[in-house]
Amino acid sequence: TLPRAGNVLYEFMPAGEMFEVAEAIVRVYHRLGDYKHKQRNRLKFLVRSLGWDAFKAEFERDLLAFRAEGGARLPFDPDTVAGEEPPTGHRPEPPAPLAIAARAATTTVVGPGIVPRVEPQLVVDSDAFARWSATNLRVQKQPGWATVVVTTVLGDLTSAQLRLIGELAEGFSDGDVRVTHDQNFVFRWVRSDDVRELYRSLAAAGLARPGAGTLADVTSCPGAESCKLAVTQSRGLGRLLIEELYERQDLVREVPGLNIKISGCPNGCGQHHVAGIGFQGSLRKIGGRPAPHYFVMVGGGATDAGTSFGRHAMTIPARRGGVAVERLVQLFRDQHAPGESALGFFQRVDLAVVKGALQGLDRLTPEDADPQDFIDLAEETAFDPSVQEGECSA
Repeated sequence: TLPRAGNVLYEFMPAGEMFEVAEAIVRVYHRLGDYKHKQRNRLKFLVRSLGWDAFKAEFERDLLAFRAEGGARLPFDPDTVAGEEPPTGHRPEPPAPLAIAARAATTTVVGPGIVPRVEPQLVVDSDAFARWSATNLRVQKQPGWATVVVTTVLGDLTSAQLRLIGELAEGFSDGDVRVTHDQNFVFRWVRSDDVRELYRSLAAAGLARPGAGTLADVTSCPGAESCKLAVTQSRGLGRLLIEELYERQDLVREVPGLNIKISGCPNGCGQHHVAGIGFQGSLRKIGGRPAPHYFVMVGGGATDAGTSFGRHAMTIPARRGGVAVERLVQLFRDQHAPGESALGFFQRVDLAVVKGALQGLDRLTPEDADPQDFIDLAEETAFDPSVQEGECSA
């Protein structure tokens, strides 16, 4: 709930020392961490209470002590490790697109809350492939190889889709699948000649959605759908924004590199503090009735110049999130300097200007409120903001 930027302990550190440095940090924390108050039992609070110079002195003392005990070196010389080589060996034949589509379409999805919408596609055209390639394909530095990003909606897949991901990874890449912090999958070591066929297979599984790393690639924490701490159904807002932005590619194209992240409470599991546009779940009582709201935050992110955390611009009803995003994109389009990035713009623009662009969105009175304003997104019953003791102890 109280984010802070990290301090630089080393500009560069030999890879062979990583275990010793990590152990020394842990030892300082074990000795001096606040174990009496679990809400403050975080490294950031220890650094703040000691001060950076004092913390670093404690670290260096424990580092010397650990090295005197023998330390912990890597079991190999990192300076002599060869670069990663392309995978070799037989790759199993991936399933045909028709079989993929049949398996993906027949999966029965059960359970409460938002569930994946599986829409297999067997007919794909060059324009669709080009749009997907522009955002989801990266050329590796090794000639003839590529990295492919599989964009998900809120990180959701069916069991059949997940099994198909595994089979496609074995058939088209090195057999490994990496999960990213923005809820997508990554295939490495895809032969450039196989990219189009992999795209056809992903489309058959309903997983060829373009837009990785764009404004439409929204990230959300689980929210009130499953989290005991969440105030709002953040996944509901996430799905709303994804659907609206998918239809408004003109907005997405205006702000390359800008992202949206959503958290259902201040704890920030959706990383809204470090998003170009962040939403934090909140509530207001309108005529004595609780209504789901969100803090709108702008300008969070990391650049070469350092880390910035989003600034609170306005608190708006949950169902006005899409309008807020549209107005923020229009603000950037109208007022950014030549060559200025969208993130750079929202980091430096006066907050009063942002508030002006969002003017009126915060207004909700008992007289003009709609019945839907008292029902959270993706829910069917009246908004209930009650929270319980949560699993993260925050």
